[in-house]
This record gives sequence, C-alpha cells and structure tokens, in this order.
Amino acid sequence: MTEKSKILIIGATGYIGKFIVEASVKAGTHPTFVLVRESTLSDPSKSSLIDSFKNSGVNIITGDMNDHESLIKAIKQVDVVISAVGLAQTQLSDQVKIIAAIKEAGHIKRFYPSEFGFEEDRVHVVEPAKSVLTIKAHIRRAIEAEKIPYTYVQSNGFAGYFLKTLAQSGATAPPRDKVVCLGDGNTKVVINDEHDIATYTIKTVDDPRTINKSVYIKPPGNIYSFNELVSLWEKKIGKTLEKVYLSEDQVLKNTEESPYPHNLVTSIMHAIFVKGAHTNFEIEPSFGVEASELYPDFKYTTVDENKMAEKSKILIIGGTGYIGKFIVEASAKSGHPTFVLVRESTLSDPAKSALIDSFKKSGVHLITGDLYDHESLVKAIKQVDVVISTVGHAQLGDQGKIIAAIKEAGNVKKFYPSEFGNDVDRTNAVEPAKTAFAIKAQIRRAVEAEKIPYTYVSSNCFAGYFLPTLAQPGVTAPPRDKVVILGDGNAKVVLNDEHDIGTYTIRTVDDPRTLNKVVYIKPPGNIYSFNELVSLWEKKIGKTLEKVYLSEDQVLKNIQESPVPLNVVLSISHSIFVKGDQTNFEIKPSFGVEASALYPDVKYTTVDEYLSRFV
Repeated sequence: MTEKSKILIIGATGYIGKFIVEASVKAGTHPTFVLVRESTLSDPSKSSLIDSFKNSGVNIITGDMNDHESLIKAIKQVDVVISAVGLAQTQLSDQVKIIAAIKEAGHIKRFYPSEFGFEEDRVHVVEPAKSVLTIKAHIRRAIEAEKIPYTYVQSNGFAGYFLKTLAQSGATAPPRDKVVCLGDGNTKVVINDEHDIATYTIKTVDDPRTINKSVYIKPPGNIYSFNELVSLWEKKIGKTLEKVYLSEDQVLKNTEESPYPHNLVTSIMHAIFVKGAHTNFEIEPSFGVEASELYPDFKYTTVDENKMAEKSKILIIGGTGYIGKFIVEASAKSGHPTFVLVRESTLSDPAKSALIDSFKKSGVHLITGDLYDHESLVKAIKQVDVVISTVGHAQLGDQGKIIAAIKEAGNVKKFYPSEFGNDVDRTNAVEPAKTAFAIKAQIRRAVEAEKIPYTYVSSNCFAGYFLPTLAQPGVTAPPRDKVVILGDGNAKVVLNDEHDIGTYTIRTVDDPRTLNKVVYIKPPGNIYSFNELVSLWEKKIGKTLEKVYLSEDQVLKNIQESPVPLNVVLSISHSIFVKGDQTNFEIKPSFGVEASALYPDVKYTTVDEYLSRFV
C-alpha cells in the first residue's frame, strides 16, 4: 500500500489554516507538519491552538516564510506543501518565496497555493478585490512556469463568514427584522462549511485526478441564490423579513466610497452576489473537477444544517459531576465554545485532576466560581448564551440561585435545569423519590414564572447505573444465576448510554424545535421491559436465570424499611420498573419532542450493544 504523503501547512494558525491542519490529522494517515514563527509560539492568543496541534500529534517546525533557509529545511521534510496564508497582498505575493524554496528542495509532489475562495481566472471583479485576485493569478502563473505540480482549491464562500450574519455588513448574528440583498438576489452562490473545505482539500492530496487541476467545492446542497438563503432563514425563525435590494450601481458606489478593508469586503460581495463568481461558468475537464463528485461518500454539512448562525456559547454548572462530564465532552466535541463553572476546591482536588486536565485539552474554558457566590455566577453567565445545570441531588433546590443570576445577567437564550431522568411532571413516584422529583418540578415552575427560555431533558435511565448490574442491588456485575425483578417485569423502561445523552442534549441547544419543550430521549432500540432485558442477557450468556418477582407491595415495604440512600434508589426503581413512568404516557407536540426522531443521524448505542460489553 502506498504511503500517504507528508504534508506541510504554511499559515496553519490562520483562519482556514487551522481547519486544514485538523483535517490532515483526522485523516489519520498523513504525517502533518506546520511552519510556525517564533513570535507565534510565544503569542498568548495562539497558545491554545498551538497546544491543540501538539496534542493532535502535529509536528511543529519553527521557521518563517521570509527565512529562505528555514523554509527549505521545512519543505525537505515533506511531500506536499499547502499554503493557507491570509488575504494581505504582501503575504499572497510572498508565496513566490515558497515557490523558490520548492524548486530548490526539488522533490515536492504537489503545491497548493493560498486560494480558498473563488476562481481568479474566471471572474468579473472590481477593485480592490481585483488587485488581490491578480496577485493570486500571478502566483498560479509562476507555479506553472516552474513546472511545479499543483492543485488549486476553489472553496467558494466560507460558511463562518457568510452564514452567521447572512452576509449583513457590521452584524454579529443573522437578521431577524430586515435584510439587505445585493443585486436582485437571484445569482447563485456556493457556501461551504470550513471543516468540509479542509476535508475535501486533504482528500485531494494523493488523488491523481486532481493533479494540475482546479478543484471546485460545489456540493449541490450548498448552492443557493441569496433570495433562497433568506427564504430558508425565514422558515427557520418563523418570520418574514423586510427586504432591501441594492442595485449593482449602489453596490459599486458603496465600494468606491468605503474605506479599507470594508471596500475589499464589498468588492468581494459584488463579485459573489451580483456577478455570480461562484457559478457563472461551467467546469471543463480540461482545467477542473468538482469535489463532491470525486468524493460522493463524504457527508458534507449543508447550508440548511449549518443553521446560519454561530454556535451558542455554553456554560455547564456541575460539569465535574456524573452526567456533567458527558455533557462537557459532547459540547466540546460539537464545536460549541464550552465553559465550566468550577470551584477553587475542585481545581485543587486530586480526585478531579485528570478530569480537569481532559477539559483543558479539549479547549474547555474553566471559570472559577461557585453556585453560592452570586457575583461569580452572574459574571460567568454573562460570558455565554446557554446555561446547562447538571448539579447533583443535594443541590437541586439551590438552582433558584442560577435562575436569579440568569435574570440579572439578562442575556441567556436558554436554560437547562438539572433533570436528566424521568419527566417529573408525569410521575407516580413514592417517597423519598417523590420529594426529589417535586423539587425538580418546583424549579421548572420557577423557570417558567421568570419567563426564562428553557429545555427540559428527560434522559430516562443512565445505562451506566442500571445495565452493568442489570439493576440488581449490591452487586458489581450482571447476574449469572438469579435475578430479582420488581413487579411483573412487563413495564417498559428506557436505558440510554451517557455519551448519547450528552450528544442529544447538545444537539438541542440551537434547535428552535426544542425551545420551551421537554426533550425525551427514547430511541426505539433502548426501550425494553425488564423481562425482555433478562431474556436478552440470557441469550448473550447462553443460560437461563432463576427469576424472583417482587410484588409491588413487597417493593413498597422494602422502600419503607431501607435506610438512606438505598430507599431513594428503591423508590426511583419502583417508579421506573413497576409504575412504568418512562413510557406510560404519550409525548404530545404541545409539551414535548423525542430526540432520536429529531436527530435520526445520531448513531446511538443500543441496549443490546451495551450489554455485549459484559459477556
């Protein structure tokens, strides 16, 4: 099998560069190198990015594009060079230094100059964008003159630049009242997620079909007119926007009258949204190929899925607790800026050090504070958009302090109180579980009374609590001889892997379908009666167990006679396994939605798969 090419990325800490580094590493087969200046290594604003490179196994080479010797030394260690330098004209034109170093090194299989936009050889563009694209075209001609093998990547529009504001000048979020459209709004544009741009780029590296070609990233699900984009956004927010159309003459006038760099942005917008720079030509086999056709197996993020908005910043309170750590992990993995409120005592607790270190390595922001320190709580909440509480049983009633801080901060888009179990408004629990559920219900009412937007997550059973022992008290493994069954064993229960609970919870954060709703995590592969669970386990171990059925009266008697905390566990088990509180009601659109129906793409761990771990 052919060894994968070693890749050097120049401009790796820049906007698109960091995505290319990530994609190269995730490909798993390309040894990945980045050229980094000494000044970048000591730049505090780049430290977390550099650390993430190191933690991912990236080889960091100290050097500079303007230091010929260091450039050649770096290039001699690799097979392919990808330039991701920025739009500054000096950086773009300085790529001739990379070309010279590649020629001297003499072994490079392919060079990718910094393109990552639209096709400069096939575009109508005005100044000042015209000068920038002219430099890019000159770099192309220099590469071709030196007979260096190349690939030019035409990524078209960056989703992070355009969708999070719907291309509205000076905005920080998509419009909700009025939208300005350049031209007539009918010109087709292409807008791609930056992760996908990087993935497609890395896929081309060892693909002979892309040698000496332009690769156009134009997946069909990402081609829209501006009018279509606006219509899509209106459907998402359930509102019709006022539309203001600027004629081409007005756009050109705005470009001429605007200072730099605003005029550069406006001239690029003119090329894309008025002149159709992304779509006004046909890709001929003589010069180009289209990425999604080359790699139809790759699932790209569509404009529709991109949600047209920057991901919400999330604060998790109780992030080092049992379910909290799974929520933190899911949030960080999904790309949400993730913050965790941590007490000073937790930071110095040896038992929590490994978990805290894992948070740091995942790019999680640790905020020192305390649920009982109002000032620190408000300060933390003001830094985020969404607050998720995962506090434990003993702190449930104290969530009123979070509610008060959210009201004072005034910026939170959604609050998730600590639920993560049964739906506390639909329960037949007895004491002492009844009191715990009543506290959760009181918190719900307080949230609603304060008109705080919310989502309540009814995660049902934690697989890690029940499946490793098949819900048998006082044991450490699933039974292999005798099993005790509460009630008649026919009540249906739902058991979910904690990682999946974390994933589903985070998927709801920016989903308007979950606002002011209960989200029930009830994937069909995880709904079993206890008798069915036992039968499944018996099949896995090839043995029939002795079954002991406890009547409801006996279960209630055991609850009354047991000490804390066993009586709490037994009363919750009574609610779940005897009363069937997880499945004895219908989810109605007026109050709830079901997670696996909302997100059918999430591959959850089934009970069957989970139990196989213990065979």
